[in-house]
Amino acid sequence: MVALPSDYTIVGTVLALAVAILLLSGLALYVAFRVRETLRDERGGGARAAKVAFLIGLLFLSGGVFYFFASGFNAGGTTSSILTTSTTTTSNSGAATSSTSSTSSPSTTASSTSITSTSSTMSATSAADVSMSVNCPSSASIGSSFSCTVTIDNTGSSTFQSATLTSEGDFSQFTVTGCTETVNGYPSTCTVVSATQVSAGNLGPGLTYLTLSATPPSTAGQKNCGLGLSAVGLPAITYSFTMQVNH
Repeated sequence: MVALPSDYTIVGTVLALAVAILLLSGLALYVAFRVRETLRDERGGGARAAKVAFLIGLLFLSGGVFYFFASGFNAGGTTSSILTTSTTTTSNSGAATSSTSSTSSPSTTASSTSITSTSSTMSATSAADVSMSVNCPSSASIGSSFSCTVTIDNTGSSTFQSATLTSEGDFSQFTVTGCTETVNGYPSTCTVVSATQVSAGNLGPGLTYLTLSATPPSTAGQKNCGLGLSAVGLPAITYSFTMQVNH
């Protein structure tokens, strides 16, 4: 950065010019009076012409010196003005560039974040919009049968194909013997594929209720059971529960 003249520098320059003008004016007057005294007694035309020419030359010399000082001072002021304008323009340009860059960058970032957020939301929606709960009795006796109610709540707008319920954990020791299904209050169809698997068809938006009939295993004790829900496009959901099997 180029240092610009301060106010003290300008005042000092003006004072120096004033002193130089006063000294030069005093010197010119002194020389003029001395010449006049010297040529006072000369009455001829040549002496008078020489006197006038000398005074005129002295005036031109003084004017030239004044013009030299004035030109130098104006040149310095013009340079300072140019430097100031250039510095201001550069600063403004830098600020404008910085502002433009700052404005563009958040826009790009916001756009990128929006895309990422949308993608993340889409991948999480299919799991978040579907929930499952299981209501089974806390105990069952060997040789008897019982019923479990499975509630599937699809709060989204997607329909998931080929939904299947699978016994997990100790519940795979139980035997599923039948099922009934209702979707949003209307009867639907479910199929017992095996002793540990039930086909629930398609899961549309709304509430799906499945009632499973099952029999406990032949061994008594507390069972750590689970039911898993899977469908095309739906991440697996597992509900865990315990049951006590009595003799």
